[in-house]
Amino acid sequence: MAAEAEGTLLGSVTPVLRGGPYVDVADGPEEAEFRMPVVRNEARGRGIGEALVRECPSRARRAGKRRVVISSSSQMHTAHRLYGRLGFVRAPERDRDPFPGATLHVFAREL
Repeated sequence: MAAEAEGTLLGSVTPVLRGGPYVDVADGPEEAEFRMPVVRNEARGRGIGEALVRECPSRARRAGKRRVVISSSSQMHTAHRLYGRLGFVRAPERDRDPFPGATLHVFAREL
């Protein structure tokens, strides 16, 4: 999904509603995930990231999923606050270290 204005890409996110090469932390057919949310620096603070993240659970619900998850770098504190505001909770038992020094925190939201 993408947000744009006047032909300029402002932000994007990749919802993963079914298996495939982009599945990172979704576990089984009842979970969806979203990956790589990003907003251009000059577009931050305008609600674009929030709008994109809000749409992910909506799409997951329409796809018949019961939960949506995301993994996020441990340094992404602003994103973590956004996830919390939108009903995601930490699932530390699912955290992982894809390589040394890169801890990914998992957040989940029941639908």
